[in-house]
Amino acid sequence: MEEEKKPSYAKRPLWQWLVLYALIAIVIYGLVYYLVLSKNNSYHMTTSAYPTPTKVMAKVSPTGMMKQKFSDSLNYKYAYKIFPGTLSATAQQAITGFTMTSKNLPDGSVQVALTAEKPEYKAQSYTIKTGETLYFIEMNLRDDDNEANEDHNLHDDTAVVVDPQGYIVQ
Repeated sequence: MEEEKKPSYAKRPLWQWLVLYALIAIVIYGLVYYLVLSKNNSYHMTTSAYPTPTKVMAKVSPTGMMKQKFSDSLNYKYAYKIFPGTLSATAQQAITGFTMTSKNLPDGSVQVALTAEKPEYKAQSYTIKTGETLYFIEMNLRDDDNEANEDHNLHDDTAVVVDPQGYIVQ
């Protein structure tokens, strides 16, 4: 009688087992990275409300934080200069619902306060150093009613301070 030949796993060389285990480990690690770790990466976090900027100009501040050029920000096209200088008609419309006051500080800077005229608004205060500019962000001027001094969308009213080189001040 002929003996039946059964496959034996013990006959494989050690290096083949090591390669097989290495390949399995790489596949498992890759899946874990893709499914868990890459979800925490900020590059994967996008909002559907705003398009991804195609060009971002940034620099590192002395404190080590990244600074963005205001002209490259998503809010730039909705910005109205409110300080220093005289308010334009559209800037006046943009700050509808707020009263703007300024106060000179001992160090030469100016504190600009945007006081809410209704309880639904949030009062805002900004310290503007020499050379800096304050812009008010209003995404939709059509939601403002100057005659009644009302704004029908309270969530798009904020301001941003920009340094003399055009970078957003944090």
